[in-house]
Amino acid sequence: MALRSVTVSGNIGLRCTLRAVSDFSDRPLEKRSINDLIVMGDMTREERAVQLHETLKVGLARCAMRLSEMPFGFGNAPSIKRVTSSYVQNFKQVMDFEDKSGIAGLYTEEYHKITSGIFNQHRGTMLDVAKGVFEFNEDLNQLFGPDLELAALRDLSLIQDIERSLDEFFTNRLTLRLMISHVHALNAKKRVNSDGEEMVGVVNVSTHPITILSRAYVATRFMCMRDFNMAPELHVNGVMHDTYVRAEGAKQQHFAYVHTHLFYIFLELVKNAARASIERAQIEGIVTDALQNSTGHDGCKPELPSIHVIVPEEQDMWDQERSVKLADRGTGMNRSVLGKAFSYFYSSVKARPTVAEEVSDFDRRMPLAGFGFGLPISRVMARYFAGDIDVNSIPGKGTDVYIYL
Repeated sequence: MALRSVTVSGNIGLRCTLRAVSDFSDRPLEKRSINDLIVMGDMTREERAVQLHETLKVGLARCAMRLSEMPFGFGNAPSIKRVTSSYVQNFKQVMDFEDKSGIAGLYTEEYHKITSGIFNQHRGTMLDVAKGVFEFNEDLNQLFGPDLELAALRDLSLIQDIERSLDEFFTNRLTLRLMISHVHALNAKKRVNSDGEEMVGVVNVSTHPITILSRAYVATRFMCMRDFNMAPELHVNGVMHDTYVRAEGAKQQHFAYVHTHLFYIFLELVKNAARASIERAQIEGIVTDALQNSTGHDGCKPELPSIHVIVPEEQDMWDQERSVKLADRGTGMNRSVLGKAFSYFYSSVKARPTVAEEVSDFDRRMPLAGFGFGLPISRVMARYFAGDIDVNSIPGKGTDVYIYL
C-alpha cells in the first residue's frame, strides 16, 4: 500500500505548491496558552492579522502533510485524501492572497472572508477523519481478515504512529480554529457573552466550570430521555447539580478558559458516564418497564445509579490545581478495555457504524456515543492548555475520570 502524495497543480507566485507545503510543514506551530490569547487582546488589529496569517501558513501545511505522511496507506483512504486536499487548497489560497495583496491585504474584509471560509469549510473534518478511520480499517480487513481489531494492536509501532499522528493533527487543527475564531472575536470587539461575563476574544475570563458541566449534563439528559426514556441524575459534591450551581461556592469557582473547549470535554465525559449507568441498569433488569411506560415494577420511576462529581470548594484551590473528578457506577471497564479507551480505533458501543458509508447517517442522528473519538479528542483539548484526562475503572463497579485543567 504505497503512499501517494497529494499535490495541487499550479504555482504560488514563483513557488511550487508541494515544495511550499513541505517547507512550511517543517516549521514549528506553537500552541497558544490562555495568557497568550489574553495578551492578543492588547495587540493592534494589524499585529493580530499577521499572527493569524503566519499561523495559517504553517498550520494548514502541517495538517496536510501530517495526514499524507501517515504509515501503511492511511493517507490513501478516500476521506483522508479529501481532507488533505482541502488543506492544501486552503494553503494555496492563503499564499496566493499574500502574493497578490501583500501584508496590507491581511487587514481587509476580503481576507476576513477567506479565513472565515476556511473555518467553516473544516467544521466537519472530525467526521471526515472518522470516516477515513473506517475506510482504513476496511482496507486492512480485506488484507488480514474481518476479525482484525486495530485497537487491540496498540503495541504495534505502526498503530502507535498513526494515533500519535492523529493527536498531532487534531492539535494543529485546534490551533488553526482557535486562532481564527479568537482573532475574529477580538476584531468584533464583543466584550461580554450572553451571560454578561467578560470575554477576551474566545477566552471567558471568569469561566465557571460547574455551570459548564451543568449545561453539558442538560444536553446529555436530553439525549438519554430521547433514546432511553430515562437519565441518571448528576450530583456535585453531594448536591444536585442545579442546586450546586446556584450556591455561593460555585460562583466563586472560576478561572480564565476557552469555555467552548470545556463544554466539549464535559459533554463527552458525561455522555460516557450516562450511557454506562443506563447499561448497568439494563443488565440488572430495572429498566424494562421504563422503556415501555416510564415506570418500574412498583409504579415508580426506576432509579438509575447517579453520576457524582467532586470538585474543590475553595477558590484558591482553583487558582492552584484545577481538578474535577467525575465518577459513575456503571458497567465499568476491565484492564483490556481500559487500555483501548483513548484509541481512535475503539468504541465500546455495539451499535456504532460498521462501514464507512454509515458514518454520516449515524452522526446525523446525534447518538449518545459511537465513533470512539470522544475520549481521545477530549484529551487533546485538555492537553492543549497543559491539562490532562486520566481514567480508572473496575468492571461492574464503575469508572472514575479525572480532568486536570
